[in-house]
Amino acid sequence: MDAVPARDESMLGAEDEDHLRRCIELNRVLISHHQIHFEELYARYIQEGIRFPGIIILTCHRDVFDLAKRIAKFFSQHHDISNQLWCL
Repeated sequence: MDAVPARDESMLGAEDEDHLRRCIELNRVLISHHQIHFEELYARYIQEGIRFPGIIILTCHRDVFDLAKRIAKFFSQHHDISNQLWCL
């Protein structure tokens, strides 16, 4: 498992939909704390039939090591979350 932060893609300050589009281009799951924004985008993309690698919303702000453990555990149990939204 590897991650690419928005900063490394020169995406800091970009709109949420731009982040999701970039994840589609890179074939990467989007992970964010912005629950409401990405739930709305998810619903619209599903309705419009737009395919995406998946969205994970982190609902609790914990230390980075705890977040990494939760994400690793999730991916050990879910290998393909294409066109899905999960809240962890």
